[in-house]
Amino acid sequence: MSTIVQRFTLGAGWLFGHRWIDRLLDFAAIVVLARLLAPEDFGLVAIAASVAAIIEGLSAFDVNKALIQTRDESRALYDCAWTLSVLRGLLSAICILLVIPFLSDPRLAAVLGALSLSPLLNGFANPRFIMFERELVYSKLAALTLGAKIVSVTITLVIAVLYRSYWSLVIGILAGALMSMVLSYVLRPYRPRFSLARAADIFGFSGWLTLTSIVTTLAMETDKIIVGRLLGVVETGLYYMTQRVGVLPTRELISPLQRILFPSFSELVGDRPRFRRVVGESINVLASLSLPAGFGFALVANDFVPRVLGHQWIAIVPLLTILTPYLGLRATLSMTLPCVMALARTRLLFWVSFAYGLIHLPAFIVGTYLFGLTGAIWSIVLAGVLYSYLNAWILQRTLDISIGEILAQLRRPLLAAIMMVVAVLGLDALLPWELFSESGSWLSLALKTIVGAMVYSTVLYGSWRLEGRPAGLEQRLLEVLRR
Repeated sequence: MSTIVQRFTLGAGWLFGHRWIDRLLDFAAIVVLARLLAPEDFGLVAIAASVAAIIEGLSAFDVNKALIQTRDESRALYDCAWTLSVLRGLLSAICILLVIPFLSDPRLAAVLGALSLSPLLNGFANPRFIMFERELVYSKLAALTLGAKIVSVTITLVIAVLYRSYWSLVIGILAGALMSMVLSYVLRPYRPRFSLARAADIFGFSGWLTLTSIVTTLAMETDKIIVGRLLGVVETGLYYMTQRVGVLPTRELISPLQRILFPSFSELVGDRPRFRRVVGESINVLASLSLPAGFGFALVANDFVPRVLGHQWIAIVPLLTILTPYLGLRATLSMTLPCVMALARTRLLFWVSFAYGLIHLPAFIVGTYLFGLTGAIWSIVLAGVLYSYLNAWILQRTLDISIGEILAQLRRPLLAAIMMVVAVLGLDALLPWELFSESGSWLSLALKTIVGAMVYSTVLYGSWRLEGRPAGLEQRLLEVLRR
């Protein structure tokens, strides 16, 4: 096995391991907080966090991606990256504070004022720490992420239990940011200096990524503000929880892979045929993980929400059944971002994000205004169809991977996911009790999960054998089992 594959496999192991622990902690916190706090509390913090994210996003330039892409080890480059990050954090904090006088809700003003510290803490993080990611050494990233998460979750839950206040969410966010910044220096000692000597080099790579980040932030972070303005703070809390819970099945499977693909793809750029094969295989791997997760969670949402989060969140069940299958489909092409960054074709990302924003924002406003939260979710799905097509277009433009080739990689996991849904719906029709009742049950959740997993894995493996055992997730899993 080649060195790059060994490093990729080891890095993926660390990423998946620490991400699952991180998400387990996050999930436990959500379950507890959902029972301690009201939807209005989540809505208030979500609106304030969105305002802060938009302001921070408008000043964004992703120095970390530039440091991963380059092979330059000079101190001047990292000092400049740190200086730019600090200046960006300071600018974001000042802009957030300038918004506060225009807010009519004193609670929102106080929360936003506290959150102004977050970009400042992020800006002071150690730029040298990113070298671990570039070198696929993810054990250190695991230590930093889990250390910050443990501190954040512990402080959030303690304050929530004692005071039942939305301030637990705010203080938890700040505690996590502070611990992450401290650990970045503990795990990789470095004494940065103020310098702008290499600013041109960093902006040369990050320029289009900066514009992409701005457009993406405006498209993705204004949603909670729009919901709050049109529907109210309580509905914003329900919308926030729909998104927070809806991304759990797919994000925790896909995010570690997406993160490790960028440095891995960067090492394959010189070998275009191999790069193309790896990208095609990654589509199959991502689809094999994300499709059953998205479609499967939609099947158990009526059991999961009342039993795990509590009956006060029952209104988000129909929203989750719409959102999670779409997120599963969208994740199949999530490797487009690291692929294009590895090729340094970041200009394409900007234009795709710009086109998506032009469709998404008007559709979201109209859908929310006319049909409430259901319209908001459907607008995300419909605009997402365009986004997926644009991602496919990027792959065709950069690597000459046709839509037919993409569909061929999706064929087996999509067939298996559809058969999984059919099997569970058929089981509901055959059994004497209802599997999709509003109150849900633990028995129903377990039964649908077991049957769905068995049908999906059987159909996926069977179709893989029938197709002659092509490269994909099935082959990778068998190789791991043999070793």
